Amino acid sequence: MKHSAIVTLFASMVLPFAAHAANPQYVNACITQMTEKHITDAASAKKVCTCVVDEQSKITQAQKNELDTWVKSGKDVRQNKTFQTISARMKACGNGVKFNKARP
Repeated sequence: MKHSAIVTLFASMVLPFAAHAANPQYVNACITQMTEKHITDAASAKKVCTCVVDEQSKITQAQKNELDTWVKSGKDVRQNKTFQTISARMKACGNGVKFNKARP
């Protein structure tokens, strides 16, 4: 699985949490999921999870509303500048981290 696909998968696991600046509860839940699913080791999971939870806390309600409107209107959200910015920040959280290959 490609690095960006892993980070996207990972972000989708964590996004349901109401994140607040690297809240330890959310970071620990994320670390547990990443290590139990053998996505990466515990130290790397902590780095990625802390970063992603922190980045999620920076997403404003206005940005969420904008993306929701795009999705509901049937537009390809990947073309949205806000989505592209958030996605780039999330992907950067995995920079320098060794992710395990997906198991069949």
